[in-house]
Amino acid sequence: MSRDVIYSLGLLSWFIALAIAEAVIARKSARVTIPNSDARYVTNFGLTAFFLTVGSVLPFTDASAAASAEILHIGLANLVPIPWLAILAILLITQTLARYWAHRWLHRNSLLWRIHRVHHADTAVDVSTSLRNHPLELIVTVPVSVCVILAMGAPVSVVAAEQTILLAATIWEHADISLPPRLDQALSAVIFTPRLHRFHHSPERAIHDSNFGTLFSFWDRLFGTLCVNEGRGAVGLGGQVRRPDHFFDQIWSPLQPAQG
Repeated sequence: MSRDVIYSLGLLSWFIALAIAEAVIARKSARVTIPNSDARYVTNFGLTAFFLTVGSVLPFTDASAAASAEILHIGLANLVPIPWLAILAILLITQTLARYWAHRWLHRNSLLWRIHRVHHADTAVDVSTSLRNHPLELIVTVPVSVCVILAMGAPVSVVAAEQTILLAATIWEHADISLPPRLDQALSAVIFTPRLHRFHHSPERAIHDSNFGTLFSFWDRLFGTLCVNEGRGAVGLGGQVRRPDHFFDQIWSPLQPAQG
């Protein structure tokens, strides 16, 4: 069985496990939330499929960047002998820093916010939200990621592991689950927990312009954008012209003026 198949099956199993945990926790706690309608799931998974399809046909990807760096013998790892695990650790650090600033840019630039708000418009936050992104976000995220990989000269195997870890972290952060307070506090000192990331989906601009990081919480701590409010808080965006649970409305949403 190939490495990519193993990673894909691992991510699928992780997604399903967290989805089951969400259902069990919601049933036990009798939590009152906005109903997760069939239309919402169709929209979220439809956007996921569209995003992944567009990403798979791009002429330059993370994997091709890693292969190019190896062929051209460029980047740190191709110039200095570095152990595989060390390359992975450095790549995770640099990639999450780059993603942090790219994410902040998606929020600060009014045109880019029109694209990124598709993710924030979801009326609930759970594992199905994790991959709800408009394909146009790739015009920002792919060049940033590719530049980091070329600078690092990370081999394809390291890039595959890094992508798997970051995607698993993204699914985890959006899971609608609650951890014991002490465990949540301990973990959030280093990584984002679902409680901590939920604030990023607040309808209030002052709150959702925080907690930009993926995987690590220390970038937000370092740059002063960490929000550690108490409670669950509301999620979604108000005043949207396009329906948040309608696939085609969300595809065309970036054509509308920036709101929220």
